[in-house]
Amino acid sequence: MVELERKGGRVDVKINGELFTSYHFGPGVVRPFLNPVIGPTGKSVVRELFDREELPDHDHIHHRGILVAHGDVNGVDNWSEEEGHGFIRHNAFKKFSSGNLVAEITAENFWVSKEEKKILTEIRTMKFYSVTEIRMIDFEITFLATDGAVKFGDTKEGGIISVRLATSLRADRLGRIENARGGINESGTWGKQAEWCDYSGPINSDVVGLAIFDHPNNFRYPTYWHVRNYGLMTANPFALSYYHNDKNIDGSYILEAGRELKFCYRVYIHRGNAQEGRVAEAYNNYVSLSQVR
Repeated sequence: MVELERKGGRVDVKINGELFTSYHFGPGVVRPFLNPVIGPTGKSVVRELFDREELPDHDHIHHRGILVAHGDVNGVDNWSEEEGHGFIRHNAFKKFSSGNLVAEITAENFWVSKEEKKILTEIRTMKFYSVTEIRMIDFEITFLATDGAVKFGDTKEGGIISVRLATSLRADRLGRIENARGGINESGTWGKQAEWCDYSGPINSDVVGLAIFDHPNNFRYPTYWHVRNYGLMTANPFALSYYHNDKNIDGSYILEAGRELKFCYRVYIHRGNAQEGRVAEAYNNYVSLSQVR
């Protein structure tokens, strides 16, 4: 059973009575995010939350777990939490359902500037599955140009889906990054196109991993990856000038007024590294729309 339980400004997602993840969306939240995200070993695979006062011992406070963000949307920074940043405001839940095998949340969010000027509407659907030995979340993220044309700028600061992994998974420690094309760690995966990207490493005595799957219908499939050895992994198809180190290339995209842009991803959390977790096989199942067993 996958149950949703609303508690103020968050929703707890429980599988057979045990916490899987929490969706944070309340008025004090800069951008909605998932944290913790409990893997198959019972430990969270994303970095713990911390306060701004703890920054000297941490980095990138805006990396809050699993989130959606972009650093240049009509010139507004909706990625960082630096001075003048924008916000993603929760407006309403459009669907909120528990189930035996899957629970679903559909949220309507407004992307706004520092002055609360609305830029676009986002419809975010998240499906949380009950599957033995793994954990899965499907994302469908639809951007609607409800308030005029929207320009997604060419910047590496962003990820239509972004994850900050637990500290012990960092590839500059004992962790490992691997993508569908055989790239290893930041040097082999950053700015590269691939159908999936996986981050794995030890949590206590167990090795676990988290992969993001890019859907074949997505914009600029296979996506480019902004992935770092320090634990960040994002799917960012816009930063072409950075990836190719050529400012003559413009990866920005203009979504015309009244149009929509949709992205679909699967987050796949598994035991072991990418090979042991059979990530390539799981990706093939995802794209062939095989049923979740």
